[in-house]
Formats: sequence, C-alpha cells, structure tokens
Amino acid sequence: LGVKDPDVMTRVTEYVPQIIEFVQKIVDKGLAYKGGSGSVYLDIDAFKTQGHHYRKLSPFSGDTSAADMAEGEGELAGEAAEKKNPNDFALWKSSKPGEPAWPSPWGTGRPGWHIECSVVAGDILGANMDIHAGGSDLKFPHHDNELAQSEAYYGHHQWVNYFFHAGHLHIKGLKMSKSLKNFITIRQALQEHSARQIRLMFLMQPWDRPMNFSDQTVGAAKSKEAQFKNFFGTVKALIRSKWLDEEVGWRSREEDRALYDQIADCQSKCHHGFCDNFNTPQVVDALSSLVTYCNNYLSRPPPAAPAVYLVQKAAVYITQILKVVGVAEGADDIGFPVSSAGSEAEVEGPLDALTEFRDAVRSIARKKGPVEEILGACDAVA
Repeated sequence: LGVKDPDVMTRVTEYVPQIIEFVQKIVDKGLAYKGGSGSVYLDIDAFKTQGHHYRKLSPFSGDTSAADMAEGEGELAGEAAEKKNPNDFALWKSSKPGEPAWPSPWGTGRPGWHIECSVVAGDILGANMDIHAGGSDLKFPHHDNELAQSEAYYGHHQWVNYFFHAGHLHIKGLKMSKSLKNFITIRQALQEHSARQIRLMFLMQPWDRPMNFSDQTVGAAKSKEAQFKNFFGTVKALIRSKWLDEEVGWRSREEDRALYDQIADCQSKCHHGFCDNFNTPQVVDALSSLVTYCNNYLSRPPPAAPAVYLVQKAAVYITQILKVVGVAEGADDIGFPVSSAGSEAEVEGPLDALTEFRDAVRSIARKKGPVEEILGACDAVA
C-alpha cells in the first residue's frame, strides 16, 4: 500500500520495568493510589486539584458512566468499590490466575490498558509530541487517559499538540467487526484489488469520517485509476509524436490560455484541499477535472493543434500530486511506473497506434461520420 516503515518498532513486554517506574513516579506525586486488589489507579480528583483538566478530547460534565468505563477498561465487578472516584482508571492491574504477570511494588500484576502508550512514546519522543493519531473510538477513554497519565508524570499541561482521529472502516455500509463476520484483511483485499486502487479508494473518502469498502467505492477507484492511466498514455504518445516539426507555441490562443488557467485552478484547488484538513477527495476531484478538460482539449477536430508543453505541464503536475499521496511512485515525470525496465519502450509503437485509432474513432463519432470512416480507421491500424 505504500505505507512507510516506522523509525522504531517496540513491544510492551520490553518496557515493563519502565512502566513500573512511570507508575511509581505518579504514585510518589500523590496522583495515584493502590487499591485493595493491588491495582493502581490515577486519582482524578487529585489530578484536577493540581490544575489539570480531564477529559480533554471528549468533554463532558459529571462522572463517566459505568458503560463508558466498561467499554474502555473491561471493567471488573470488584473495581468500582475500590476506586475513590468512578472516573479513576487503572495504571497497573493486579493479574488474575492465568494472565500475564510481572512483579511490582504493588504485587504481581500487568500494565493497564493505556499506560504502555505513554511510556513507550515518552521514551522515544520525549515529554511532548506534535501529532498523535488513532481511530475515532479511541478519543475516550484511551487517548483522554493517555493525556492524563502523561501530564501527571511530566508535570505539564500539554502532552500532545494535535490529534488525528480517523473514521472507522465499514464493509458494505456496516462497521467492520469479527462479530458481524464482515472482517477483511489487507492481504485479502490485495488478492482482488491492486494497492493503487485501494489507496485511491481511501483518498476519495474523508479520512476523519467513516469510510466504506464496497463494490461501489472500489469500482469508483478503479474508474479513476483508468482515467489517469489513459490520460498519461495519451500525453506520452503526444510527446513522442513529431510535434516539433510543426508550428509550436499557442496556436489556438483562447483555448490554450483557457487550459493554462485550468492548470492554475487545479493547482490552487489541490493546495487549498490539502490545507483544509487534508481534504483528499477535493484533491482527487480537482485532478480528475483537469484530466477531463485536457482530454476535451486534445480531442478538438483539425486544424486545432495542442500546445504540447501545456499538456505535458498538466500531466507532470498530476503525477507529482499522485506521488505526494502515494498513488504513483518511481522516477518517471509522467504517469505510473511500468512493471519492468524497458517494457514501456517495447510497446511504444503499438500504444501509439492504438492511441491514434482511438482518437480517430472519437473524432468520427463526434461529427457523426459514416461507418465507412470507422472501418477505414480500422484498416489503418491493421
């Protein structure tokens, strides 16, 4: 899918000593306490007394409901009784028989659900990070509790500057889950669709809203990919033609200037789209609209001739943006990379012939020419 490797890969089990030290420091500050079972909880009342705010990402008034805690903590029946406040959450959990367990100052136990994220991130990134991402369902309690325990440990009021919360993936309109048996892995998806098509499908939907994986959304992505592919093929064939042997420059001044303006408009829409909460659907739409405009520009009947450098400029820009979003890769200035070295050069002749044939048929169809002209174009290819 073109996802880059991380700089560091970590395991929670490799961080248990640091997790224990992290929890101990919060206890020493008077912001956490040991319950009767041996679990350690963050003391929300004490946390607030020191000037901190809880919850930040999912604001609320009053106490966290039992349903919220059960959803987020896997609440056990005996825990509520040993908490000072229902909002208190576990930093360290006492282990039940058969569960993973490590020795600690509070007895045998294991890390709480949220604590490892703060400890690992703090070890790698320090006391503050710029961007933290995750699914929208993690706002509360996971990310809210990460913020609270980290601010308690570091003694400041802003552990993260920005949160990106992505929408859930839906399969044919329903949230993907094992219980609904509509679960699909990336490997399974790649058996039917290319990585480029899957990435395009996600780019055509807002990243921070529920995203749908369906025949319709994948089909739309495949159509968009085909549109870009055909356009790149047309432009490459145009560049390979003997256009320099003819008059160059803007020979159709009004149409050529209009194309120039369309390219500038596309560049502006892409820039504003990226600046507007990474609005990739707007970016893809802008690129697609420019392709449509270029295709219409190129399909004008003779004697109209294209300004080749302008068309090339549009194709290069579209390729650049597709590289930015991970849809195109490689060193080619225009288009998607070919499957093997030299293979594009080997098929240039047939590609050019097919492109000329397609353009001829389109021209005949637009002017509603006779069937004989189409048959003549067929004979020319043969």
